[in-house]
Amino acid sequence: MSHTAPHNKTETIIVAGRPVTLKRPLAQYAAARLQAIAPQILALNAAGKTQADAAAALDVSLNSLRTWLDLAGIEWTNLKKRGPYNRRNAN
Repeated sequence: MSHTAPHNKTETIIVAGRPVTLKRPLAQYAAARLQAIAPQILALNAAGKTQADAAAALDVSLNSLRTWLDLAGIEWTNLKKRGPYNRRNAN
């Protein structure tokens, strides 16, 4: 029988010199990864990249990027709205 050691959890990371409270506690190794990659995520967001482009640049899945955004409370600026939400299709 294999036992896994419990991971210490953290609820806060430092992004751009400021503490960010996570939406839910993360294992320390996961929080460290998010803290390390957060500056790149913010830079890609500021550059107006799409989430798909950002995920490709970071070599992660789109779902991983979206999970990180949600956990850190980062609002993405370049969202392409489709279907009835797209204002360009409105007459």
